[in-house]
Amino acid sequence: MTTDWRQLRERHDPDDMFGRVERFPEQMDDAWRIGTGFVADVTVPKPSRVVVCGMGGSAIGADMAASFLGNHIGVPMTVCRDYTAPGYFRDDSLVIISSYSGNTAETLSAYESLAGGNSTFLAITSGGRLAQLCGRNGVPVCSIPGGMPPRSALAYSLLPTLLVLRAAGAADFDDREFAEARAEVERRCRSCANGSKDNPAVRIAEDLRGNIPFVYAAQGLLGATARRWACQFNENSKSLAHFAYYSELNHNEIVGWNGPAEVMAHAAVVALEDVDDGDGVARQRDVGLEIIGPLAASVTRVPSAEGGRLARMLSSVILGDFASVYLALLDGVDPTPVEKIDYLKSQLL
Repeated sequence: MTTDWRQLRERHDPDDMFGRVERFPEQMDDAWRIGTGFVADVTVPKPSRVVVCGMGGSAIGADMAASFLGNHIGVPMTVCRDYTAPGYFRDDSLVIISSYSGNTAETLSAYESLAGGNSTFLAITSGGRLAQLCGRNGVPVCSIPGGMPPRSALAYSLLPTLLVLRAAGAADFDDREFAEARAEVERRCRSCANGSKDNPAVRIAEDLRGNIPFVYAAQGLLGATARRWACQFNENSKSLAHFAYYSELNHNEIVGWNGPAEVMAHAAVVALEDVDDGDGVARQRDVGLEIIGPLAASVTRVPSAEGGRLARMLSSVILGDFASVYLALLDGVDPTPVEKIDYLKSQLL
């Protein structure tokens, strides 16, 4: 029986999360334009270290920046997801405060915890209290459009961060990598938006229906992407999901697959794979999946696309975004609202 995706979108996706994913190439264009304009107007001295303070959808862009840059970042980079940041970041650091709404409690607190040193501060936000504080403190703000769920604004946290790091002399990449990535993401969007039987995102969603995704990847290029996939299943699909990295998971987590058969029957592995994983990690992955495969509900191996590092990473990201929305539609849930997060935040005011 053919799934009527148009009907499911009309019924379960009134805020058009599907369309937000599909329009990601246009968001990339806008984010690149905004980031390019921002770095042209600020002076960023080369730091000894970089910290990005953020949570959720505002932090994942920094994770992906670090994953993409790999060995092409010249200083240590840390992503701080907490109310406080390590004190050594107060001096000779580049501190990027990333909060889509500008009102994230942990991020605002981390910003305040680093005040008083000689570090360089920048902010990426759509407004809120963060923009107000930065205005009073003379901190440059990269202003991004508001009105979206933070998780659907990934390009606005990722691309300005990359451009700031390059402007500071802390990272090296070519504009052609952005152009290639943009073209590859557009191709991926076309292949994932049509709802056909050969749509890779649909196949993944169908394999995961009724199961808990365990997203595995090497901690290199696709490490942050594995986190992104799990978080998108959490928020879009309203599903528990888990991520872990090779080869660390083979030193501990693999033993947990000896759990009760009735539990393992609903644990489905999604293995993200990239050509830069390396022979050692690839062997760890292959042998680990041989052990886990007979115990899991399913194992879906997802090779990255061809092209450069940014193209491969973002193509994998978009595949997971589409899969999470398709899974939500199959389960009859609206992918946009996050009531539990909204309630939790209301209780913390």
